[in-house]
Amino acid sequence: EEIRLALSRIGKKPLIAGRGPLSSHQIFDELSKVVYNLASRKIGALIVLERNIILTRYVTVGIQVDANISQEILTAIKDQVQIIDSYIEFEVFSLEPEEFLDRMADHGAELNGHYEHERLKKIIRKVGHPTADIITTFYFWNDDLILVHYEHRPYFEKTADNGQKVYDYSTTYVKYESKHFFNQGKEIEKETMGQPLEDVKADKNFVDYAKKMKALLDNKYYNKDLYKALQGKWLFIHGTDDYIVFDGTIRFNFYGGKFRNRLKTKIEDGVMTCWIPMDKRIYRYKIDNVNDEVLTLVDLFTNEELVYAKIE
Repeated sequence: EEIRLALSRIGKKPLIAGRGPLSSHQIFDELSKVVYNLASRKIGALIVLERNIILTRYVTVGIQVDANISQEILTAIKDQVQIIDSYIEFEVFSLEPEEFLDRMADHGAELNGHYEHERLKKIIRKVGHPTADIITTFYFWNDDLILVHYEHRPYFEKTADNGQKVYDYSTTYVKYESKHFFNQGKEIEKETMGQPLEDVKADKNFVDYAKKMKALLDNKYYNKDLYKALQGKWLFIHGTDDYIVFDGTIRFNFYGGKFRNRLKTKIEDGVMTCWIPMDKRIYRYKIDNVNDEVLTLVDLFTNEELVYAKIE
């Protein structure tokens, strides 16, 4: 009776709101998370599982818990980020600047996806602005975005041989950073430090951008053997000077020995899709065969077979 009276003073709503019956699996997962978080903070707890004796009369009221925005979720995300940062052997796959930027950067740009156990764990993007590097790190757990670490890193200045002050693009310092925590696609917490640069437009739509970049990287990662086999120069075998060159995910077309155009490529289920940015035309080819000597494509619009020989 004393336990019931003590619990009744806690609040006036069900302890956990908005949930239907849980499976034994879900119960185990929930308890595991709770116990882990309590133990990490050295907090003791009395946990009672209802079996044959109905406990409703003892726990009739309580505080409503919203796990989606609880401190436990934030603590779990921070633990997951520490685990990801502790990995020392990543498989790293990169995108070309034109694949992740709308316009070319002032001082270079790079975007690398870090894979561990065949899953994307984080994306690190660096874009060089006139006065600073903007670095954005996206963290993923079970393919879901959990954290975005966004930084403004201005360049240090140095004195050139002629006595003028110039930027040293190889050394930077952190002037501003923000950390955005996500749960199920929604931002649940934000931490900031410092003041952002006035001449840099802050990134905001992290979720959609992360999904887009993850899709591009996953495509390159899971088709890595096919992309690797395509690299190099391929001569059209029907007695012409036409040839194509694959460099990463970019395809260069040469007609009569002269450069014609440059296309982006994407491979899915053995089909290569090619397109020119800012152009509505799309070309699709079935990759019928590729080895060290021969590449055979079938144009899915004309059904024409195109055969190339590897020359470089």
